[in-house]
This record gives sequence, structure tokens and C-alpha cells, in this order.
Amino acid sequence: MRRKSVLLATIGLIAALLVWRLLTAVLLPAPTGTPYQRLAIGIAALLPAVTVLAAMILAQMAARFSSVVIDPTAGRETRFLLVNQRVISNTVEQLAVFVPALLAFAAHSLPGDMPAIVALGIVFALARLAFWAGYLRAPLFRAPGMAATAGANLAALAAAIWVWLA
Repeated sequence: MRRKSVLLATIGLIAALLVWRLLTAVLLPAPTGTPYQRLAIGIAALLPAVTVLAAMILAQMAARFSSVVIDPTAGRETRFLLVNQRVISNTVEQLAVFVPALLAFAAHSLPGDMPAIVALGIVFALARLAFWAGYLRAPLFRAPGMAATAGANLAALAAAIWVWLA
């Protein structure tokens, strides 16, 4: 089981890197002269992740309403409700690292780095979708999305530290 998890995680990390590289190559650099303009692009780059989180929350609300499990403390939640709540919680935890790191990277980066920043925001959102879909299938299949998320978080954090120390 552990070997399969490591294999799936490796696949997720490689896929995230390839998607990031592809997006970085096709996105055009925006004319961003000031740190405020770069920060604005960094904030916009977070919109895909926020959209995914909103979809998770809406799915939870709809499932709770349709299953008439209004009270989450009653112990009558379906598997979907339990898994989805864990996905939402984990996504918020991951965003607590990603948001400040991406914004710090964006605020102090060069204008030519903007495609990489936007691509990183998209990859993070895709990673969370992969985590969500995989977890709903079986806990083992959350590994690709989790590894891709970890890669996006570490990349954003390392890039932020790099540009601020350089």
C-alpha cells in the first residue's frame, strides 16, 4: 500500500511540474512595473484555488441539504459528507501556506515571473481538484493531489524566500 502511495504521489508531483511548465510557456507576461501591480496579479492567481474551495463548500452544503443531515454533530453523516469535510479542512490548511507565499513571491518578483506565478495558482487549484476526486474514490488516490499540492506550496515558499533574500 505504501509503495502504491509513493508511486501515485510521484506521478502527481511530475504531472504538476509538467502542467506548471506548460502553462508558464503559454501565458504571456503582463506589463507589471510596480509591486502593487505584481501583487494584484498574485491575488488574481489565487482565484482558481478560491473557486475550487467554493465548489467544495457548495458541494458540502448541497449534500447536507439533500441528505437531510443538517446537524453535523448527530453522527449520521454519509461517507461523502465526511470525506468532503476533510477535503475542505485540508484545503484551507494548504491555503494558509500557499496564499502568503504566493503573494510574497508576486510582490517582490520580476515582471517576467508573472506567468510562473499565475501558472502556480492554476496548478495549486488543479492539485486540490485531484486531491478531492482521489479522496472521494479511495484514500489511497488522494496521494497525487496531495503531492502536487505539497509541490506547489514548497515552490511558492522557496520562490518567496529566494526573491526576498536575493
